Amino acid sequence: MIDRLMSAVGRFRKAAEIVSGVMFAAIFAVFIIGIVMRHVFNRPLLWGDEVGILLLLWCTFLTDAFVVRASDHVAFDVVWDMVSPRTRRVIGIVGRAVFALIFIVALPTIIDYVLFLWRERTDVLGVRLDFVFSCFIIYIVTVIIRLVAQLVEYCGPNWREHVGASDQASTTNVIG
Repeated sequence: MIDRLMSAVGRFRKAAEIVSGVMFAAIFAVFIIGIVMRHVFNRPLLWGDEVGILLLLWCTFLTDAFVVRASDHVAFDVVWDMVSPRTRRVIGIVGRAVFALIFIVALPTIIDYVLFLWRERTDVLGVRLDFVFSCFIIYIVTVIIRLVAQLVEYCGPNWREHVGASDQASTTNVIG
């Protein structure tokens, strides 16, 4: 059962990587098309900037939600590297619990505001803003799921695997 789940997660992650790559390529293509239309044909595209911004918004949130690993994020880990594994565990538990709680409490307000945006539309294409910003709801839900999963890992019997990761770093930080 766990093997099937991990296999499905792996396939989903690969698909998310492909979608993110395609979205980024589309951003670049729209940008180049906009430049060519403006400076070569002297006919600026009205929709180019809007499509580029919409793609960038969705690409940013969905890539961070489904592709970027926690270890890929920039972290200020000077204190983390200086404390014992047990203290790291406490920091991990408290940090994940506090941030998960903050995002869980904020989620209904975020959803309410995004749903409120159905009244407004983008200037050129007329896309409803609730659709435009729905990627933020997906992102916040994913962040909550990640934080809760990490909290469970820190509270579980194999917590040492999760707090010792920075000991094996191939590079050192500024202090050490």
